[in-house]
Amino acid sequence: MNLPKILVLIILNTLLLVHPNFAYAQGPIPVEIVKTATGYELLRGGKPYFIKGAGGSNYMDKLKNYGGNSIRTWSTNDAQRILDEAHRLGLTVTMGLAVATERHGFDYNDKAAIAKQLDRLRKEIQQFKDHPALLAWGIGNELNLHYSNPKVWDAVEEIASMIQELDPNHLVTTMLAGINQKEVDLIKAKCPSLDLIAVQVYGGLASVPEQIRSTGWDKAYIVTEWGPTGHWEGPQTPWHASIEETSKEKAAVYKSRYEASIGLDKSCLGSYVFLWGQKQERTPTWYGLFTEAGEENEVVDVMHYLWKGKWPKNRAPRLDSLLLNGKKALDFVYLKPAQRYDVAVFVTDPDKDKLSVRWEILHESTDLKEGGDRESRPRAIDGLLTAESLEKALLVAPEQEGAYRLFVYVTDGYNHVATANIPFFVSVTEKPSHKALQPAHAHKSYQFSEKVSWSDEFDYNGLPDSTKWSYDVGSKHNGWGNNELQYYTEADLKNVSVNNSTLKITALKEKKQGMDYTSARLISKHKGDFLYGRFEARAKVPRGRGTWPAIWMLPTEWKYGGWPNSGEIDILEHVGYDQDVVHISVHTKAYHHSIHTQKTATKKIDAASDDFHLYRIDWTPDYIKGFVDDIEIFHFSNENKTYEEWPFDQKFHWLLNLAVGGFWGGQKGIDDSAFPAVMEIDYVRVYDLADLD
Repeated sequence: MNLPKILVLIILNTLLLVHPNFAYAQGPIPVEIVKTATGYELLRGGKPYFIKGAGGSNYMDKLKNYGGNSIRTWSTNDAQRILDEAHRLGLTVTMGLAVATERHGFDYNDKAAIAKQLDRLRKEIQQFKDHPALLAWGIGNELNLHYSNPKVWDAVEEIASMIQELDPNHLVTTMLAGINQKEVDLIKAKCPSLDLIAVQVYGGLASVPEQIRSTGWDKAYIVTEWGPTGHWEGPQTPWHASIEETSKEKAAVYKSRYEASIGLDKSCLGSYVFLWGQKQERTPTWYGLFTEAGEENEVVDVMHYLWKGKWPKNRAPRLDSLLLNGKKALDFVYLKPAQRYDVAVFVTDPDKDKLSVRWEILHESTDLKEGGDRESRPRAIDGLLTAESLEKALLVAPEQEGAYRLFVYVTDGYNHVATANIPFFVSVTEKPSHKALQPAHAHKSYQFSEKVSWSDEFDYNGLPDSTKWSYDVGSKHNGWGNNELQYYTEADLKNVSVNNSTLKITALKEKKQGMDYTSARLISKHKGDFLYGRFEARAKVPRGRGTWPAIWMLPTEWKYGGWPNSGEIDILEHVGYDQDVVHISVHTKAYHHSIHTQKTATKKIDAASDDFHLYRIDWTPDYIKGFVDDIEIFHFSNENKTYEEWPFDQKFHWLLNLAVGGFWGGQKGIDDSAFPAVMEIDYVRVYDLADLD
């Protein structure tokens, strides 16, 4: 490099240090989205730009060195410093705009408050719109989380339109919690000024491209938060402590999920990994790629690989497992007060670096928030653990009964770390009830009307009553999300008919639209939708391996998003390979079969296929109870937490169907000699909840 070039660089750096606003002299760099033959492309200054970003403004120099090119913020707090530092490093910024949320008490019917918010945001846009590090504006964060007023999208459009007028050089988006048809439809209808959408997904990242397409969104998108399996998505202990992945497990899922989605989809313009820093959210280690001490975990190595295409020269230790009393976290560890227990950690280092270990015991967190709201770190407990070697320690259980968590940090001397933790419960009894940890459910006494409010007695002949029933048709969503093998027909007397005072749903062995079987699925959606009540059906299930009849309920408006967020109520399920065993269940975001936390009761009854039996649920604001022949077998309480545990505050509708095969029904194959198979229903009835006072 010759002397004049060196002098120019020295002068430029001096000007930036002395007067950061010198950066504005360069002016804004235009950003646009262009359609390509295969999808969309982001252009910055006329050149292709794929976002390799991270959420947070810490360690920006490391992000640059590891191949990242952008950061994302949640507000304009400290925006000047962040933008200037990003520009100095050659990074860009998606600048968050703090927009009030309904879950924090903001009322989107309050026109004065909306106007005041818009005025504040206008000043923020004017202040930073010409900064050369600016890439895009992000309107709010997860405005769709726990909201009910669709006018929020009118406010988003007003903000977006204002930005487009003031700043034509940068993109405008809004950050959504998950991908839900309802929100996509509302945004398409109400927010034409948005250039793209931004989605925030954790465990479901690999399915994002397909989910985006299934909603009908045909523009570009970015992923502004993604990371480990969320605390709401994974397994929980009986005392409701979420089980966290080890740093090695996180590294594996970050890599595989990114490569299956962001790295492949040509409509995705890039992403921001969460979190380039550290925070307390359920635990001090769950989401941050760094520890409180600034150490980098194995996920940072993965991001280096994903951004640069090669691994770093020195890599983090790999922690294979952590055992307490010989058990892993999924074994649900119970300890007795003041007793001694062995602890073991199994860890290796790819570079053969000398490792050191530190341990910590915390009370289980009770300051539990949502949507990334700030949580306080639980209090540490000293003096209970003695390290015996790198991989072994001795724990003396706390004397006080309750929930705790054991953490281990293994470092390599090069600022790299491996982490893991195990929740454990201290109790004097073998199987504590955990009632002390549950919300108090002082259930009131509910009564149901003795008069039927809605029913179908099937006391006619022909097709089902079209004023009460419609049909789900086809074989959608990969066999209705369950790999089922039937094609559901519409109003076909071969598959559904009413005669001799019963409804008959018949599954046939016949080919249709590429499927080997046909059947029917009736729904009462928009013809019979209910919030609370007594729901009963008298039915007879078919025999035969491979059959899977169900009488159940789904939400009509999907208030909290797609399955399982908005819930499911199963009044009756039966699989043919397990004859006479009937099931009653509920599914929610916190409790569902995909993560093995579903709430289910089973009962073996006599002659389920020969005799009619009565299946019923009682649904109130406090509980859902399930009955077979008027004997209670199932009880699910409202824990009064969030929609994740209890989404049952919205209208649901009936579904009556006979499936063939599937992940559950076809678990032991299909006996084709069982067809035609018939489910018979004598009646379905609804009784209103009489007392809500």
